[in-house]
Amino acid sequence: MACWPGISKWRRLFLVGIWILYSLAGSPYLGIGLLKVLEKPFYASENLKQDLDALILLGGGTAESPGGNPALGTHGDRLYRPAMWYHRGKVKNLITTGRSVTEKGSDRLLSRETSEIWQELGIPEDAIVEIPTPRNTSEELAAVAELLEKHPEWKMVGLCTSASHLNRALGEAKHNGLDLIPVPSDFRSMGLPLSPLYLLPQGRGFRDVQTALWEFLGTLL
Repeated sequence: MACWPGISKWRRLFLVGIWILYSLAGSPYLGIGLLKVLEKPFYASENLKQDLDALILLGGGTAESPGGNPALGTHGDRLYRPAMWYHRGKVKNLITTGRSVTEKGSDRLLSRETSEIWQELGIPEDAIVEIPTPRNTSEELAAVAELLEKHPEWKMVGLCTSASHLNRALGEAKHNGLDLIPVPSDFRSMGLPLSPLYLLPQGRGFRDVQTALWEFLGTLL
């Protein structure tokens, strides 16, 4: 359209600018590059080296099936990793937090959905602690701080969330007086092959760019 005859120079430049911004916002390469800035500090933490008394999983990673049953969502690796470490004997207790605030049905208890999925994966109910009240990361870590005060026997405690969100979450933990061990999951900054396909703006790019910018913004606030 910017090449259409009869369009003024400034309108042509405006349309070209809009196309460039749209292409960048939907670029898978840009999305991966931005996510890598957030995730790379936690690459070395992917394999849990020490045993944990408890592992906190921040809300997210679940979805709701058409029948109203809990299911793994787009970020389902967040649920898988804690379950994996539990079954490998690296974690004694699992803590799940949060409720939905952005989806239809704002009273969806993400902590309950996570607990139900974990139990289906063979984790006993008495090894799971649910904190259903918090609605965001700040509230989640404040509630976790209150819980840990009641369990002084838990000396080694980890924090699991998407790797791109982990730096901001650890910052919130420190704000609440917690020194938690990072347990990253849901890595999304792995490289893409060079291909003309990825030069086109697409859903994956928009999702990754939005996620990264949201985390950068959250760090500044």
